[in-house]
Amino acid sequence: MSVKVPKGWTAVRFGDAMRLEGRREPIDPSRSYKLLGVRWYGNGAFLREERIGQGLSAHHIYRVQPGDVIYNRLFAWKGSFGLVGDDLADCYVSNEFPLFSARLDRVDPQFLLRVLQHPRTSERADAFSTGTTSISRNRLSEDDFLHFPLVLPPLAEQRAIAKVLGTVEEAIAKIEALIVALVDAKHATMRELLTRGVRREKAPMKRLPARWVLGRVAEGITHIPADWDLVTLTKVAKLESGHTPDRKEPTYWDGNIPWISLQDADALTKVTISESAEAIGALGLANSSARMLPVGTVVLQRTANVGLASVMGREMCTSQHFANWICGNKLDPYYLQQVFRHMSREWERLVAGSVLPDIYMGTFKALQILLPPLAEQKKIGEVGVAFDLRIEEERSTLTALSENRKALAQELLSGRVRLPDSMIAHHRDKAGQAA
Repeated sequence: MSVKVPKGWTAVRFGDAMRLEGRREPIDPSRSYKLLGVRWYGNGAFLREERIGQGLSAHHIYRVQPGDVIYNRLFAWKGSFGLVGDDLADCYVSNEFPLFSARLDRVDPQFLLRVLQHPRTSERADAFSTGTTSISRNRLSEDDFLHFPLVLPPLAEQRAIAKVLGTVEEAIAKIEALIVALVDAKHATMRELLTRGVRREKAPMKRLPARWVLGRVAEGITHIPADWDLVTLTKVAKLESGHTPDRKEPTYWDGNIPWISLQDADALTKVTISESAEAIGALGLANSSARMLPVGTVVLQRTANVGLASVMGREMCTSQHFANWICGNKLDPYYLQQVFRHMSREWERLVAGSVLPDIYMGTFKALQILLPPLAEQKKIGEVGVAFDLRIEEERSTLTALSENRKALAQELLSGRVRLPDSMIAHHRDKAGQAA
């Protein structure tokens, strides 16, 4: 086994650390069964569905137990590995989900989980999976899985490593939950602001036209403040289409003029966009329909990730995949950005059933929006931007923490970085477990 073994560690196989479990039971046609699935990329087992036995095609089913190692034979190459948690104790799987119990005298289950989550495990699964196609037929056999190499530290060190990585994972989970809460809070807040305004006093209201459809930011809204208007967007903003210079002319792309393309999806989630993955030159600008768009232009993605909207922080150009809105003196760019970002259901409706999502430019010419007084637009935009900036900050923290967790796991699981003995000592001689 050509595996570099750190001092004090042992080179073994997966089969030395776990054993295949059977627990096969005949299916009772009248019984209801909770069936598990296993998510990709090491994200673990989950309750997939509950079905009556008579609706299952197999004659036997397999009972799981908390602590079982489980994987999906068909998608092992996608990292479909995990441990069965206590909350899934009364569940079952088909024979496509082999079950293994950890040998607790040799391996800590939580350490083993981190090994299973490591990209190297899914890479090995990909190499050993056999079948006609990787998408529909490749399967990893139990024998091949149990022959994967494994380098084991002493049990106390395994537990210490799992504890360190688990602490980072808990922090990641908290940030993920915070982001979800912020997104939900923003949605609820903006729904109120974009339909009722920021004023606290009971303002006079007026009825919306019954046939108002495009641009709707909330269902069931029939009245708006009396000093708001319902306007066709092209009446208060100039619509510009993007354009792609000829890629056969390399000189068109020798420049430093930012050119927004589909490669900039991540950048468009930011409040403002000032840099792009690609740039064009003066020749590309002069010899195509591309044009420079001013600072403050609201750029809206109309294909692929439909509905992404950002505000240009500098003069930029865009590809044909974007609708660009140059706001007039009655429309605040950040208000329009927040309207676009809140219209997720409207964008989904417009591209429903499309294989390649695409909103045609002609559709935008009929787009209507609610238009508060300019001062109120700015206040609404400021609230939405404040939410977005906080969400951006938390997402950046999440990305950095996830990258750090990945790097830390790589170093700790390989033994290139060793934990101090003072940390390992806390995990020696734990009750009920050999150390």
